[in-house]
Amino acid sequence: ITVLGRVNLVGHLPPSVAATAPTVPAANVISLFSDAYQDINVDTWRVDWSLSGPVSDYAVAGNVAKMYTGLTYAGIMIKNPMIDTTGMTHFHLDVYAPAGTIFRVKFGSFPVGAASIEKELTFNASTTPAFNSGSWSALEIPLADFQFPIGWDAAHIGELIISTTDAKLVLVDNVYFHK
Repeated sequence: ITVLGRVNLVGHLPPSVAATAPTVPAANVISLFSDAYQDINVDTWRVDWSLSGPVSDYAVAGNVAKMYTGLTYAGIMIKNPMIDTTGMTHFHLDVYAPAGTIFRVKFGSFPVGAASIEKELTFNASTTPAFNSGSWSALEIPLADFQFPIGWDAAHIGELIISTTDAKLVLVDNVYFHK
């Protein structure tokens, strides 16, 4: 039997440098994940309803990042306890994807006695901040950009969802709120 054909393999080189270390004073930070700060409790970095492969810790130049494979969307739950972001002005997330053009960040607020409220932003090469594949993108996002709807409760943030349409391998580092 003669079999003719071709196999295409797609591989990605990891970043050669770690994300830039944050410089915000620790007293002004609520950190979910960073080598630079004391992290709060995160219940899970990938809830069961996520549409992604596994998430794992991945070392980049001696610094640990979270690596998502097969990412379409992944829910990150912070419910024990939820985050009180009252007084915080920004959300920061360093993202590395070897390929792709779109990256989204969504928050879920769980007001006492009410249904969850979610708000999402999309980032690409033309947004501020910009998401660009092939290098670390420092997404320094003013919380005011989310234009949170009526009923939003900054004292009860329990969910962060990251998603993409075309960046299936994603590393995240330095995930934190700050003022």
